[in-house]
Amino acid sequence: MKACTARRFLPYADVIVRFFLLVCTGEVLFCSGYVHAEPAESNVLTDSFPVVADPQRLTSHMEEELRGCFNFFWNEWVRDKTLPTYGLNAGDYIGIHRYVPLAIESQGFYFPVIVLGVERGWIDREAGRQRVLAALDSLSKLRHFNGFYYHFIDIETGGPGWRSKNVEVSNMSTATMIAGALVAAEYFGGDVRDRVEKLYERIDWTWFLDQTQQHFYMACHPEKVPEGKRVDERGMFGHWRAYSEHLLMYVLAAGAPRSRYGTDGRPYEAMQTPIGSYKSEPFVYCRTGSAFVYQWSHCFIDFRHIVDQNGRDWFENSRQAALAARQFAIDSSKTVKGLGPNSWGMSASMSPTDGYSGHYGSMPADRNFLRMDGTVAPYGALGFVVFTPKYSQEALEHMRTIPGLSGKYGLFDAYSFQTKSQGDVPWVGKSYLAIDKGIVALMFENYATQLIWKYLHRSPHIQRGLARLGFYTVPRSADRVKGE
Repeated sequence: MKACTARRFLPYADVIVRFFLLVCTGEVLFCSGYVHAEPAESNVLTDSFPVVADPQRLTSHMEEELRGCFNFFWNEWVRDKTLPTYGLNAGDYIGIHRYVPLAIESQGFYFPVIVLGVERGWIDREAGRQRVLAALDSLSKLRHFNGFYYHFIDIETGGPGWRSKNVEVSNMSTATMIAGALVAAEYFGGDVRDRVEKLYERIDWTWFLDQTQQHFYMACHPEKVPEGKRVDERGMFGHWRAYSEHLLMYVLAAGAPRSRYGTDGRPYEAMQTPIGSYKSEPFVYCRTGSAFVYQWSHCFIDFRHIVDQNGRDWFENSRQAALAARQFAIDSSKTVKGLGPNSWGMSASMSPTDGYSGHYGSMPADRNFLRMDGTVAPYGALGFVVFTPKYSQEALEHMRTIPGLSGKYGLFDAYSFQTKSQGDVPWVGKSYLAIDKGIVALMFENYATQLIWKYLHRSPHIQRGLARLGFYTVPRSADRVKGE
């Protein structure tokens, strides 16, 4: 997928990895625990990491946005049974009228969205199960390398997207897909669980691990190496060195069904955790400042009531990131039109000038990396809803009033009142991207019912992975609950 930078791709094959090698490196202050808790008295290996119920009622506009997200995933799929990608989600850049391949990580949101659609009565349970089975059958037949897929898949051939040698094999894209598939496995059980288990158990996470540094490589070109690309003898390049959206991958690797393919806690402990703040409490940050970094893993794993053996509280970490992002937008409104208390959460998205850019974010970050052209991705503020429900809901109400920002699947990908706007009418990136709609869908559902968290935490693999990394359950303090 990408380091804590642009997380997807531009709709052009020759720039697919433009941001891919910009990893979070440099001088860092390692976090030894900004939130502390006493270890539980019981053996952490027996912790089942239960999800605490906290039902919340969605507003009518939240329900409408959630339904738009669901319709997007349910309608944008490969319908042709003769194609090798039949049943998979094909929802990237919908609306720009240009060919794009499907993204493997999008399937990780596709599966849970089907589950929530069944639970909400929007589709029949059997229809949902059959769609999931069709997608899993195609995934089982697509080319893989030790269980890992190409980041982008050509819909017609099943090969690399754009039929290009520039497309990499991605561990984080595969990890996201597996996480979503595990939700479906626990929900539907039976033949769905059997197929997911087969996909998961063939993934050799150690193949992607730099044994010397104990960092996962970022991606691989196992067949043809693009001209000028620096790789090792196996085609590996880049590292997931510093904190980013890949927390999820540590859990999946540590919980691998086959122990010889799994990792221990060393890669997680080796992760660099730079500390920063922006008119907030200090927290571990990513140099791009993109909102999705602080949301991605939380779409799947419930960090509300768990900390690691160093006392790190990743839920509180993302809450502080959300507060910092909102304040940064408020402060930046003095010089950048369109930003403010209800227009915040800048994140990788469509751009008014570059097609797609990973340079949108908030402080703390590498300020030289940030692009301040007024572009806001709605999913940024909305995806923080479990951390800042009041502010996220206020942002949704505001964004619904922006001219031209709403379409058949809800809010479009991005807007800007600063660049290419016409008076009070903003530039709007009129497309839909699966992972952006997916973040909103999963976060809204987790806020309302904790559904996705609940089913993923039922997986013994997730329980084993969390325990192996040293996580354990703790109650949230009264002060922190009040703050949320």
